[in-house]
Amino acid sequence: MTDPGFDALETDDAFIAVLLAAMDASGHVSAAEAERAHHIIWSMRRFRHRDGDVVNRRIERMRVLIGDEGASPVLAAGAAKIPPPLRPAAFAVAADLVLVDGRMERAESQFLRELAKTLGLDAPTAERILDVIRIKNSA
Repeated sequence: MTDPGFDALETDDAFIAVLLAAMDASGHVSAAEAERAHHIIWSMRRFRHRDGDVVNRRIERMRVLIGDEGASPVLAAGAAKIPPPLRPAAFAVAADLVLVDGRMERAESQFLRELAKTLGLDAPTAERILDVIRIKNSA
């Protein structure tokens, strides 16, 4: 079996992979989700002052890796690269993206449950994050 590049994943790659997987959690990407993903990436402190070409290459690399290997193995490998204190933030940005349209489809709910588990978040923590994102997106 060839190494699909999981060992080379960095924290930035993992955050991007989480967003890309969240964007496609329902099986289709709405214009609002694509726009929100772009906004989230560029508003995150970790990407705000990065070179656009470098970030775009990371996005494309993660898009291809997810397309080739599937979201689950990429997210599992990426979760190991996200430091534990940043895992709730990774879950929050995914939840924000999933809930941008104010609805959560069954596939999106399943994705968020699996993501919380992959990131090692307990159910009460994940639910608190979802509650805050729902409130934020209701305005």
